[in-house]
Amino acid sequence: MKQPSLRNWKIFLPLALLMAAGIYFAGRSVQAGGPEPGSSQDPLVTKSYVDNYIDSRARELQGQLDNINKQIADLEARIASLEQRPVIKLTIGSRTAYVGGSAKQLPVAPYQTGNGTSMVPFRFIGEALGAKVDYNEAAQTVSYTTAAHSVVLKIGTTTGTFDGRKSDLPAPVAMVNGTTMVPVRVISQGLGARVDWDQATLTITIRP
Repeated sequence: MKQPSLRNWKIFLPLALLMAAGIYFAGRSVQAGGPEPGSSQDPLVTKSYVDNYIDSRARELQGQLDNINKQIADLEARIASLEQRPVIKLTIGSRTAYVGGSAKQLPVAPYQTGNGTSMVPFRFIGEALGAKVDYNEAAQTVSYTTAAHSVVLKIGTTTGTFDGRKSDLPAPVAMVNGTTMVPVRVISQGLGARVDWDQATLTITIRP
């Protein structure tokens, strides 16, 4: 048998490929249950599908960006709120305290224990710093709660729980004439405020 020449193959092969492609695509158009042309299952994805996919992803990413921007705005608002909180000044032995430039009368004056620990009114300080203050009479505990911190103290003990972690205090939490008095360290350790001590004037300055 005469073998086909190379020239004949060059003519026949492209025609055969075109015929096979026509049969394939004709079968795809009538085959029941086959992928819809232009769908995500169709290997020959149309330009409209690609455009729709890009638009969908763009909207998703924009939604994520909007959420991030909202979180940033919330944080900036919190920081601004903290920066606006006034400085608190208390003096050992004096029931007059100052929140910003306003004088406030304390139910019990700050005092020092035998080991030199300064004790301050728990509720007054917490409210001045914007913390939620709670008292559980049954459990004999007091607590501070802010967006960033939590403090739980038990009256009569030298152990506190700060953001879920237990820590020792230099003096026990005390109840004096119905007012809870706590070591001033609770304020700095529990709420992140800066506490300064002036030995000459026996003044405690608390800065948010």
